[in-house]
Amino acid sequence: MNKLSFKCLLLAMTCLNVEAMAETPDKSTDAYSLCVDETIQELGLGNINNAVVEICSSRTKTLYSKQIVQLLDQIKKQSQEYQQPERYNDIMKSQQLWKNFVDQECRNAGAYIGSPMYEFCPMQKYGERIEQLKEYLN
Repeated sequence: MNKLSFKCLLLAMTCLNVEAMAETPDKSTDAYSLCVDETIQELGLGNINNAVVEICSSRTKTLYSKQIVQLLDQIKKQSQEYQQPERYNDIMKSQQLWKNFVDQECRNAGAYIGSPMYEFCPMQKYGERIEQLKEYLN
């Protein structure tokens, strides 16, 4: 029972974190919140559930994935302009390592916290990666 209580507490904290992120004006964060609101309304639900988390996390992760590709393309172009091909190559190496880390970390989260984390965790990590890549462009 103690392990179950811990998992419930951790899942609740994660959900609160989602709500806190939804209050920020960041456009990419709003995609998840908007999806949650729309999906709850479309399905006639009173509240969020695991299916809504999975649907909206998956949709938002797809959006973030496209943004990551765009940012990597911009970094490649910038690296070519600055004649720094090693910069782009290094970022691509770290991108692959980051992807492997996210895959394993989110498998762990799903296994130990619960199934909504299989989709929610990567969505969070992809959003964080967008911010990291934006820093590389500035």
